[in-house]
Amino acid sequence: MPETKVLKPCEPTCTRIVKFMTDQEIAPGMGLSIPPYSEVIGYSYLNIFVRFNQEKSDEPPVDLGVTFAFDENGKLAARRYVNLEENVTSPQSTNFIEVSGRASWHGSPHNVSTYIARIPVMGPYVEVFAYNRAPVKRRVTVWGYLVS
Repeated sequence: MPETKVLKPCEPTCTRIVKFMTDQEIAPGMGLSIPPYSEVIGYSYLNIFVRFNQEKSDEPPVDLGVTFAFDENGKLAARRYVNLEENVTSPQSTNFIEVSGRASWHGSPHNVSTYIARIPVMGPYVEVFAYNRAPVKRRVTVWGYLVS
């Protein structure tokens, strides 16, 4: 029989902050992730905050990819999911866990974009990938707020 871990519910709700990357420079047209995977066991949702510099409203955004895995080294890592529910017609295709930062610019004088993605925890470990779609270098911060 496989080994399972039983977790007791938190009173009050458990929360934790995960700093995936802080003020990391990402080259034009490149992506960045910083291993290892972060443990998210016992939490129900991951609220991911993304911030990046942006000079003009028409610049391509920084997008975010999310990968869940079974250990901190990325065992059986997956960035695609399918939601098998009775009210969804068949066949159901898999979807990327990817969020666009398009239209998140706050404008001048701050020249910054921010957005939040709320994602259900779909595995015991998580890693994020920030993709700079712009033709210029960007400074990117990605933090997570876990809640049970």
